[in-house]
Amino acid sequence: MLKWLKGFSGGGEKPDHPMYSVRETEKLLADLPETNPGQALDEIVTWIESVSLTPGYRPELRAAVLRVLEDTGLRFEDALLSQYLSGARIHDHRSRDRCQKSFAFRAALSEAYLTCLVDDFGVEGEARTGDEEELMSVLCRGMRSTAMQEKVRHLSYQGVDNQVWGRLYRYYRAAEMAKLENRSAKPYRAEQQPTTPQQELLRPLMLEISALESLAPEHVELASRMVARNAGSFSIASTSSAAHQYCIDLGQAVSPFQYGDAPPAVPTARFFGPGSGIDRLKEMLDREAANPLPGDRKEGQEFSRWDVVRVLKHLVLYWGSDRPFRLNKRTRAQGKIYILHSLDAIRRVVIQVGTDQFAAIEATYAERGHALSLAAEELDVVPEVWPEKDVSENGVGVEVPQKHGDWVKIGRLCAVKRADSDYWWVGVIRRLDARGGSSVAAGIEILSKHPSSMWLKLVGKEGQMASNWATSTGSHRYDYVNAVMLESEGDTQASGSAIAIDPKEYVPDMMCEALLGERTRLIKLGAQRDSGDDFVIVKFGWA
Repeated sequence: MLKWLKGFSGGGEKPDHPMYSVRETEKLLADLPETNPGQALDEIVTWIESVSLTPGYRPELRAAVLRVLEDTGLRFEDALLSQYLSGARIHDHRSRDRCQKSFAFRAALSEAYLTCLVDDFGVEGEARTGDEEELMSVLCRGMRSTAMQEKVRHLSYQGVDNQVWGRLYRYYRAAEMAKLENRSAKPYRAEQQPTTPQQELLRPLMLEISALESLAPEHVELASRMVARNAGSFSIASTSSAAHQYCIDLGQAVSPFQYGDAPPAVPTARFFGPGSGIDRLKEMLDREAANPLPGDRKEGQEFSRWDVVRVLKHLVLYWGSDRPFRLNKRTRAQGKIYILHSLDAIRRVVIQVGTDQFAAIEATYAERGHALSLAAEELDVVPEVWPEKDVSENGVGVEVPQKHGDWVKIGRLCAVKRADSDYWWVGVIRRLDARGGSSVAAGIEILSKHPSSMWLKLVGKEGQMASNWATSTGSHRYDYVNAVMLESEGDTQASGSAIAIDPKEYVPDMMCEALLGERTRLIKLGAQRDSGDDFVIVKFGWA
């Protein structure tokens, strides 16, 4: 057996490692279990760590082997994250395990690429070796893997460790020292557009200020792609300005923050903002439908127009100058909160009005082959009991018990009742935080403390009233919609309010007859105010 090998791009002594060349690495990786992506990724992590720690590698060879390990691991990571996104559950161990394996893979790569840059290529010293193209590949790949750690943590609502930020900033300091922060490179063959270390820094920074705790997992993924698509539009500078409202300190391992009136006066401070990226998002938003409905995702389609518009609106809101923040003081609380989910459950436990025409409504449903039940005592779901943590004027903070919460997701509508109350409120889950390990905190925005369930008789759009085209044979039968009126404090019939209905039943500008006991009033359905997987909240006006 030859003692000396002509390995990758030239001669050199073989390192004492099974993956002593690119070819041998590819051979060993060919035996990974294709049907078990979690196990395959675990094995790749072990290989990454051993390659990083083994002496005797030439810098170019170690970098090449690490690239093969990363490229091979990417398809297994994609499979794991696809499984997670298709059925994420906040208390499901398999869901968390999938994210944790992805995180471990990216952490191993991030550490290995940084060690390669510092120890092999000497980027932090004066005696730097290697050509710029090789350095750029290792630098950008290392920063990408570090940024992926942030994304994976947000997918599972776990928050980002300061160690991740510290490593990301160290990469960028090295790029600045080598004057490579703005140099273009194409580290991944599958990506058509080049990148720079500066863009690789800005991608996780802009993602971090995007309030991802208020997005569903699939929307976190979509937001990440939108950020990547617009990375070249973001802006960073060494001095503060109105265009750079956010800051990092390259010398401190802490997350980015909005500095307000006191920008840090240190040479390691870097200030950043969306730049022209927010204008590009607004242009994308203008091209999409004004009011797409939930549930319009076609077979084989990864994201619907509703998904796209929802995420675009979210990013524009949080990147803009009027970024929302909490106005109401939160008070600690220790009590029980009763929870029911789904629009159907809400309609059956809140106060019901206008059931005088129930016989006609029931006949219509029977004609269409649907069963109809309204009474609360017929509810076949037992309310879940969650510990209350804090309360504000318009919100409740709760802990989601481990035995519950399979349905819990950002944007889910729910009925909420405090233990000391006889009446149900209507709320929507706005925030999730799983940084407590086994415990998950949730923030519920209260949409209405005085909801009521009422029936709407659809009578047509203005100028096309059903009463005008009903035939003399009497064969016409009106359609009825069971809606939840969300009356908030200060709402009046003159100013209008909002209702929650099934997305399949929403028709913009539809005139409806509100059945309010012995009297009826016409209302006109307006624009969407909010929407979720199984509901649309729309404004309405009394006609």
